[in-house]
Amino acid sequence: MKIGKGILTGMIVTLAGAGLVACGGSEDFDSNETGTMSMGITDAAVDDVTEVRLTLSAVEVKPRDGERVRVDYEEEPLVIENLLDLQGSLSTEIMEETEVPAGRYNWIRLHVIGGAPDSRIVTEQGEHFDLFVPGQQQGGEDSQRHMQLVSGFTVPVDGHAHFVIDVDLRRALTRPANADHYLLRPAVRIVDDVEVGTIRGTVEDSLVTADTCTNDLDADKGNAVYLYGGHDASLGDVHVDENGEPVGNENPITVANVRQDPDTGLYEYEVGFVPAGDYTIAFTCQAMDDDESEADEIEFSEGANIGVEAGETTVQDFPVES
Repeated sequence: MKIGKGILTGMIVTLAGAGLVACGGSEDFDSNETGTMSMGITDAAVDDVTEVRLTLSAVEVKPRDGERVRVDYEEEPLVIENLLDLQGSLSTEIMEETEVPAGRYNWIRLHVIGGAPDSRIVTEQGEHFDLFVPGQQQGGEDSQRHMQLVSGFTVPVDGHAHFVIDVDLRRALTRPANADHYLLRPAVRIVDDVEVGTIRGTVEDSLVTADTCTNDLDADKGNAVYLYGGHDASLGDVHVDENGEPVGNENPITVANVRQDPDTGLYEYEVGFVPAGDYTIAFTCQAMDDDESEADEIEFSEGANIGVEAGETTVQDFPVES
């Protein structure tokens, strides 16, 4: 995959006010203490588009008690030719190791250059559409808009933190009614790359070709596994509001498509960058009926309770063995 050759250049902004508080909340950081951080990006894909080109001009982070830190691409913007290439445990760097103030942070901003040729969508039908951050399509000052992820994280003193931003395209992408463009909503999550594991497995052929499937007889579409937090979780569809925020308590954390391996013929899936913990995972062959703007009745296979450990791979096949 082609990535732009822009060089990141960061500047530590002098902190204002009191020192930063460490992760445990019991230790004050001196305002001059620093650490380093880097950042990658991955995605959870959708079925109806073949290309999501995204161009970034800068990354910005905000210490809880200090001034924001902006990291620009010095020579040229960073071009991610196709976010769909970054599924499962694949990612690409969008922020090289950069010295920043140590302590807690409030948010991350991805500054997007909207509209073709910089950012665009290509559908399965071969149609090309401009891709914007909401409001950016109006032009003018709004053309400098960004995606903001409000999720706290910590950079350790004299240490290094690497984070991965997971863009959930099933939630994030939307085409407004009667519009000739797509919008990229801030439906993203951030995970600490040190504390994550991977889930992968296979799906039996009979499950992707069952009479209940709604994939138009194309067994390489509409098949997906949905991941939920905790054991014995309620299984629900993807349902978000206009800002990409979950509606209700049954939304999955993320969704991974099931694809057939051309060499083995097996239907496989992979969910990468999953924080260590307990989860419920389930398969459906009705993902094409999952409209993120509505509450849909999606049929799932039997869910499985699984555990994920940092640095490890958890295997869960479907159907679930009793």
